[in-house]
Amino acid sequence: MNFDDLIDRDDLSEAEETRLRRVHDLLVAAGPPPELSPELLRAPAADAPRPPAEVAFLPRRRWRAAAVLALAATVAAFAGGYAFGHWKARPEAFTTVHSVPMHGPGGRRGVIEVGPRDAVGNWPMLVSVRGLPEQRNRASYYELWLTRGGKPIAPCGSFRVHGKTTNVRFSVPYTLRGFDGWVVTAEPADASTPGPVVLTT
Repeated sequence: MNFDDLIDRDDLSEAEETRLRRVHDLLVAAGPPPELSPELLRAPAADAPRPPAEVAFLPRRRWRAAAVLALAATVAAFAGGYAFGHWKARPEAFTTVHSVPMHGPGGRRGVIEVGPRDAVGNWPMLVSVRGLPEQRNRASYYELWLTRGGKPIAPCGSFRVHGKTTNVRFSVPYTLRGFDGWVVTAEPADASTPGPVVLTT
């Protein structure tokens, strides 16, 4: 249905009209709602509670705007819940061709799972670390490096930890044959050189 047939735009501000048009476009894209179930189509029982006799009605333009917004909120809530439920339930596929354990002081542990190299030369990696302390400074972080001679040479990615175990994905374009291992360093907010090593292979 055309937007102009639904909404009286005479006393709408430009911002209100833009917002309502966006909602209308979302509803058109979402398509019609599913058919009602037989239970919902059935008339209410005679002894069901009835609404109060006096109902305050919105003006015609406001009623239509409110109806469009309410329907949009319902569609968005349904779509968001569906997507969230399926995202949580669906395991993310990762093919491992090489697994590298890491260790550190105080029982800290980590593992780097390296996936197959893609057509343009990127190596996907799934990195899991356990036991690293959370950073108190919001600007500090950890960095994963490839090493040569035991020294951090090529950065693979930065991350912050949350809880006991943190899982992150990286992708690096380096030729791995030129390196001899990996380390994780703790980087302060103003780091200009690699920080202290907290995990190593």
